[in-house]
Amino acid sequence: MEFCKKCGSLIIINKGKVACAKCNYKPENKLQLETSEKIINHNQVAVVNERGGEEIDEEEDYILPEKVSNKNEELIEFDGELKIIESFSDEDEKIIQKVKRKEFEPIEKLNLRIKSEEVSKETEIEELISYNLIRKNLEYDLPHQQDGALKILRDMDGRVLLADEVGLGKTITAGMVLKECVVRGFVKKALILTPSSLVEQWIDELKTKFELDFKHVKYEYEWENTDFAIASIDTVKSFDNKTNNFKHSKVHENTWDILIVDEAHKLKNRDSIRWKFVDKIKKKRILLLTATPFQNDLYELYNLLHLLRRGHLGTQSEFKKKFLRKGNKRHPLNPKELKKKLNEVMIRRRRDETKIDYKERVPKIISVNLTERESKIYEKIIDLLLDNYSNFKGNPINARLLLYSLLPKITSSSKSSIETLRKIIENPKYHKDTKDMAREILEEYKLSKYDTKIEVLLNLIQKILKEDKQSKILIYTKHPTTLKYIASKLNLLKISHAEYQGGLTTEEKTNKIIQFKEKAQVMISTDTGAEGLNLQFCSNLINYDLPWNPMSVEQRIGRLDRIGQKKKVKVYSLATRKTMEEHIVDLIINKMCCIGLVIGELPIILINMGLDSAEITGKKEENKFADKLMNAFIDSKDNLDKFAGEVSKIGSEIEKGISEYDITKKVNSDLLD
Repeated sequence: MEFCKKCGSLIIINKGKVACAKCNYKPENKLQLETSEKIINHNQVAVVNERGGEEIDEEEDYILPEKVSNKNEELIEFDGELKIIESFSDEDEKIIQKVKRKEFEPIEKLNLRIKSEEVSKETEIEELISYNLIRKNLEYDLPHQQDGALKILRDMDGRVLLADEVGLGKTITAGMVLKECVVRGFVKKALILTPSSLVEQWIDELKTKFELDFKHVKYEYEWENTDFAIASIDTVKSFDNKTNNFKHSKVHENTWDILIVDEAHKLKNRDSIRWKFVDKIKKKRILLLTATPFQNDLYELYNLLHLLRRGHLGTQSEFKKKFLRKGNKRHPLNPKELKKKLNEVMIRRRRDETKIDYKERVPKIISVNLTERESKIYEKIIDLLLDNYSNFKGNPINARLLLYSLLPKITSSSKSSIETLRKIIENPKYHKDTKDMAREILEEYKLSKYDTKIEVLLNLIQKILKEDKQSKILIYTKHPTTLKYIASKLNLLKISHAEYQGGLTTEEKTNKIIQFKEKAQVMISTDTGAEGLNLQFCSNLINYDLPWNPMSVEQRIGRLDRIGQKKKVKVYSLATRKTMEEHIVDLIINKMCCIGLVIGELPIILINMGLDSAEITGKKEENKFADKLMNAFIDSKDNLDKFAGEVSKIGSEIEKGISEYDITKKVNSDLLD
């Protein structure tokens, strides 16, 4: 938008002539203007783009006037010459009407505004006044996080691509920006969009570290009266073809003071529903978080930055002409010039710049060789679940549903299995034959005098403590019953321990951590309630049983593999030989969680592959990777060789995903670093 140098009024086009609407002043350098009928971001004023009279790029999405249905979209005409379509807020419409009527502010008022802007510069943000409020909640004082937050607010107007390398805490930097804006009164409505698998992690970080309460929005009606919202982007982007609108359209009715999008490289395609959903959000500030802004094509980078600042890299045709190399979409022409443009809207730090050092993970698979009786019990349990699990009418109960709920419990430990079998016997919904088989297995347990798995665990604990009496050991199990069982065995050996599980108060959790750090040699924990634990003073982790979700395993290891860890992290995992567990443990531990990836990289790889968690409205969250394993197990009909073959195929897919991620990481580093 151009203003007159003499009187300060708006310069417009009238029948092809460029002149001041008030005093008729004609600027020396006339603008070459185009009149595209394009919907432009609602955060921008109705500008006329300076494109040197270039033809419209056919690759861009243009919306014809007759297709425009939004009541806030305005068509403006100046004597039939100029047409601009814009997506305006109600306040913007008032300005447009004034422009149409040629009603402009007096030059005195304009000068007053200019002076006020100069005064505001004198009160620019020079420090994070909120830092002292959150300092006690942060594990470490990392200067790069504070510096990044300050730069985003002071120098970049809160509109930035935060592209730090994985492991540097982009979430913390974004949280600092958010907290500072809230404390200063800049932000009263905030929205965070993230992959489903990261929603709870974000909620926990914001609560514990920044003392901010965000509501997890899953349903359309929950947007009403929600000022601090977080949602799975794949849940809320759903499009209703019948109404030709987004199901969560209420998001677009609000103006958000800040929008944060995690794993923002998923917005690489501007033709996708995901990109269009985010683009339509009215936001004053926007933070896009990703360590790899593009993957296969530099156009992906263009599309990402288009959400931040329209036109920053020119039109698509200008970008293509200036930066894209024929036959190679990953390596740009004029890389120095492109990087200079990127640095105007991007913050990027490398781990070697921050001196953050993550220690090596050392995987150790501990084989469990069942006795003959234990092997028979295991086979009967699998037979029960796969072929003889029926309701009171004799109809088979959904195999996948029961395996998800019962298989982990019944194979966790003998105690957990016995408890589950008793519940089957006592529950009237099960068929008599199912109950009889459960009773038969229960009798087998009574005759078994030896529990191989628990004995292997106890021997391992004693071995670790014998090698180093000062060692700390964290034991993970999925089930409270197994936790109590392990604790009872440690009591007999007089090994000091702490028990950590869901349901503890904040004070009780704190006391358990202090107990483990200062007195106890061992802590037994369930996955529930262990989110956000900082146990870098411990370097030994034992997986007594293993979740089929690698993200959960990664979170377990992440309790120890943190900034401040001084030793190699030893990851012991018990695996029962000649069972499915043996193959699953090998896949998740040896081929995924302990292969040299930096903490935080595995979730990105799984998200890129579409194998992370999926939020299902009205149901419990489903993990796609675990579902893949469960399908393989059901289809194998307990044929171990067949199951091993399917697991091997999944392993090959994972290797391919990791390889593609490594390539992406390198091409991003070549350009950005």
